[in-house]
Amino acid sequence: MLAYLLVSGLTTGSLYALMAIGLVVVYKATRVVNFAHGELFMLGGFFAYTLHVLARVPYVPALVAAIAGTLLVGLATERLAYRPLIRAPAISLVLAAVGFSYVLRGTAREIWGGRGDYIPFPPLVRAEPIAIGDVLIVPQQLVVLGGALACMALFAAFFNLTRAGKTLQATAENPKAARLVGIRVERVYAFTWGVGAATAGAAASLMAPLTLIYPDVGAVLLVKAFAAAVLGGLGSLPGAVLGGFTIGIVENLAGGYLHTSLQEVSAFVVIMLVLIAHPSGLLGAAPVRRI
Repeated sequence: MLAYLLVSGLTTGSLYALMAIGLVVVYKATRVVNFAHGELFMLGGFFAYTLHVLARVPYVPALVAAIAGTLLVGLATERLAYRPLIRAPAISLVLAAVGFSYVLRGTAREIWGGRGDYIPFPPLVRAEPIAIGDVLIVPQQLVVLGGALACMALFAAFFNLTRAGKTLQATAENPKAARLVGIRVERVYAFTWGVGAATAGAAASLMAPLTLIYPDVGAVLLVKAFAAAVLGGLGSLPGAVLGGFTIGIVENLAGGYLHTSLQEVSAFVVIMLVLIAHPSGLLGAAPVRRI
């Protein structure tokens, strides 16, 4: 049972980690939490459903197209909800993102709501569960875990090996200095919102065969992704990955060994305990006081 719960926890945690990475990418560059991130996940799932199920596009091209579509919606979010308020107080930016999330959710209900609240998505691999010892693993779980790890590896390579990734990090570190050396900060902001949205689209396309798609699914996952980002250290990409896997594993262990009613609560109890001991998160940098 332990092995099965760990595999399920890693699968769920990879979803939380991908979502948390999208939040952290935007936060690192703009110091704003994109509270429309959950709705971008939801749209990514519906894009994949429309292409793969309705239009009969093969799974991999549908996944790529869904990610691209979600990226475009992320760019629209930055242009409509963030850029006009770029110099406004942080609370205005938060409210704008929340308001835009309701717009996206209402649009999804209008377009896909007539098909029922919960829409099934066929798995990529229609094979029998794989028996490893006493553990049965659904092949789609391996697809989700492998795809999520591949996306994380691409992010690591992007930030460490490409000029665009280093430009983004420079802008996040000091926007004023970035402007002085000729970096187009507004373009970097737009790029980060698009990339953050693309991670949500990737997570939705990978996870849709294991879950049901419905217009409110993003609101639930946003809470988990934000919790994972805070647990790992808001602003730390490795911390987002660690936080996502931690929450996924803790939830599954609590649901399996304690009670299913504690599955949703257990992760937040762990987060509170960690933040009491280390307020900046597991891998977050301690705040610097200027004297």
